[in-house]
Amino acid sequence: MAEAILKSFDPALEIYSAGIAPAGHISPEAIEVLSEIGIKLAPSVPQHYSKFEHLEFDFLITVGDGTNENLKIPASIKYKRKMHLGFQNPYLHFRDRNDLKEKCAEIRDEILIELRYFYDKIISKDKPEN
Repeated sequence: MAEAILKSFDPALEIYSAGIAPAGHISPEAIEVLSEIGIKLAPSVPQHYSKFEHLEFDFLITVGDGTNENLKIPASIKYKRKMHLGFQNPYLHFRDRNDLKEKCAEIRDEILIELRYFYDKIISKDKPEN
């Protein structure tokens, strides 16, 4: 969701999305809650971080359970700055599909607010003016 949201602000951004232990698919709930705000997220298979180990990132944005302090970033990942968006994994505890979708929408909204601020205050300021 974070990649799709950030790309919605500026499709020209070069973004790589990967995980330490990626799921085998993008959830239908994530696709659905993003479509509710006009962001198209195509079903795909999340990437493993090792695919991008050869790159150095301007920003590493981590998303998920735990705190920034608890997060174990593999030493092979090179980055200049890091930001963590923490929330509880909605797929671990939910009553039914509607509950899961509501939790995913809440997380979508949190990610949207945080990334909007990040884009407006950091990325936009770093971009050269035309």
